[in-house]
Parts: sequence; C-alpha cells; structure tokens
Amino acid sequence: MRLNKTVGQTRKPRILHLITSFEVGGTERQAVELLKRIDRQRFDARLAAIRLDGPLYREVAEMFPRIPLFPLTSFYNVNAAKQLMRLRNWIVRKKVNILHAHDFYAGLIGAAAARLAGVRVIASQRHMLLSDRRAHEWGTRLTHRLAHRVLVNSEAIRDRILSGGHIAPEKIVVIYNGLSGAVERAALDGDRRAKQRAALLRELNLDGDAKLIGCVARLQPVKGHRYFIEAASHVAAVEPNAHFLLVGDGALRREIEEQAARLGVGDRVHFLGDRDDAALISAGFDVAVLASLSEGLPNAVMEAMAAGAPVVATAVGGTTELVIDGETGFLAPPTDAEALARRILDTLRNPEWSARMAAHGRRRALSQFSMRRMVESVERLYDQML
Repeated sequence: MRLNKTVGQTRKPRILHLITSFEVGGTERQAVELLKRIDRQRFDARLAAIRLDGPLYREVAEMFPRIPLFPLTSFYNVNAAKQLMRLRNWIVRKKVNILHAHDFYAGLIGAAAARLAGVRVIASQRHMLLSDRRAHEWGTRLTHRLAHRVLVNSEAIRDRILSGGHIAPEKIVVIYNGLSGAVERAALDGDRRAKQRAALLRELNLDGDAKLIGCVARLQPVKGHRYFIEAASHVAAVEPNAHFLLVGDGALRREIEEQAARLGVGDRVHFLGDRDDAALISAGFDVAVLASLSEGLPNAVMEAMAAGAPVVATAVGGTTELVIDGETGFLAPPTDAEALARRILDTLRNPEWSARMAAHGRRRALSQFSMRRMVESVERLYDQML
C-alpha cells in the first residue's frame, strides 16, 4: 500500500499544450521550441491542436506522433460545444494537471474546457491587440478571467492588459521569448554574416557593393510594409545601390508590389517569400528593418540582433524592450516613413557606429533572450502552479 502511494506521489505532472495550428509565426515558433526543450524527466508534456495545418508540426512529430485534434469552424455553433466537451473529457481522462494554451483560439476553448475539468490554466498572449473586432476583445477578456495565469512576452503587453482593469496584476507573468537553437548556434559562427550576405547577393544576382535592407515579417497590415516601401523610395533616391528584401508572404503581396512600382522602386524591392531560413537570413542584411504598427515582442528584431545585423525598428510595444535607441539599434515612430528612412540612412552612412551598435545588440540578445532562460522560466511557472 505504501509503495502505491509513493508511486502516485512521484508521477510526473502532466502538462497539456494546446495550440491552434503549426503555421509559421512567432507564437507557434515559441511553442514548438518549448515543446522540444521541456524537461521530460520532470514533466509529462502532451500536445493537442485545433488544426494540424502548418510546417512546424514536423519539428515535433517524432515526439508527438499522434495528437488529438479539436477542430473549430466557429465559436457560435453546435460543433464548438461538442469540441469543448470533447476536450474537457480528454483532460479528465488523461489526468492533466495544467493546460497551457498558446494563442487566442486555443486559449478560449482550452480555458473553458480546463475550468470545467477542474484543471489549472495558463493562457499565453503574445500580441498587443489581436484585432479591432469586439468578439476578439470579449474573447480575450473571458480567457483572462478563466485562466489562473496569463503568460505574456513583454511588459508592454502586461501594461496594456492591466489598463483594461479586468484582471489582477498578480495573475500576469512576463516571460520574454527565447532565441531558437539554430539562431543561437549561428550567432557563434564568426563568418556567418559574410557568408549569408554573399549567398543573398548570388541569389539576387547583385554586385558586391549592393546595400541589402531587409524586413522579415508576414505581409499583413500590422507589420507596416506600406511605410517600409515608402521609406525605401526615400532611401533609394539618395542611395543608388540600396535594395530592399521582403522575407515572408501574405495577402498584401500584390498591393505592396503595386506600391513599389508606383513609387519607382519596383526593381529594387525583392520578394523572397516564406523561407525555411527566415530566422537566420537577417545575418546577411546591411540593415534589418521592422516597420510594425503594433508588436508584442518581435522575434524578427531579436533574431536580427543576435545575428549581429544593425536594426532599425518602430518604437511600438515590446520592441522598445529589445532595442535601446542609439545603443543597440535605432527606433523610429510608427507610420513615419521619413523618420524610418532617416534612420536607415544613418545606419548605412555610419558603418563603424552601426557596427558598434550591432555588436552591443548581439550581446544583449544572446545574454538576455536565450531559449534556455525562456524554458526554465516556464518550468518554474509550472512548479509554482503545482
């Protein structure tokens, strides 16, 4: 009898990670990196999803070869209630101790199902504002109320949530994103920047004196590409060797192509699309730019800093917690294409100064935003909740 009691006491806590999909994105990347690194000697990690779409599942498929799916088409139909109860019953049957939901849709159904099952809930939020839709605002507030802890990746998100007045401060936990292992390893390669730059020049058939100004971001309005292209037209007017690289894809591609042509920089703007090396490609940029209108904690900026690329970014959300203006990069006001262009030109025209800032940025990124630190912080949160 005593032996059975001991066995029961030493069973590893079971943590269910719930994610909407495995599409390429900052939230999905951080979730996958956590799943690959969580200490399985201490935690019994499980994985479930709303959809299996996206390439990132391949990275954890060997660890989680068959995962339960709880498909949603809407929160307002019979199927939503069915999936909610399926998830609740699965949580009870598998004796889950903590449900960790990684995004909005997973958070809403996951928090409700876990509460019905009497299980502790962590809801992650990695955006300042999901959208202007009232349904998203209400859903977010409901998820916050149901969750025992709300995990955010910047102080800026924490402050925004607290400004709503619907959640106690002690409920919110700030854990910064971590750099992926591939980025950390690449950062240790002293020749990485030269090799990546040479590869990009070959790919684009450009001369060695070209200036590569790159932006890694999905082509969606919040990323501010319209201001980046406008800034590109200002830069191109005085820098004949400037070329502008867009890494990522999305619904705005045609609109951005048309804008570039209209502003006379169509032949200088290169669309590289979605790429497997998106997290590493900024090592080859002369300037890494992010023109976002809103950010939680942008992986693209963190990865560019780790790669040793000079960074110019808009002063929004958690970006200001990454970039110290004039020390580890340059900040510009959002929606101000002229200011963005000036900062890009400052970076190009002062290579020694830019190199010093980039070196400081690299040290800051590697010392304060490691994946090991992120994983250990999440594991401590699990311990506290248990």
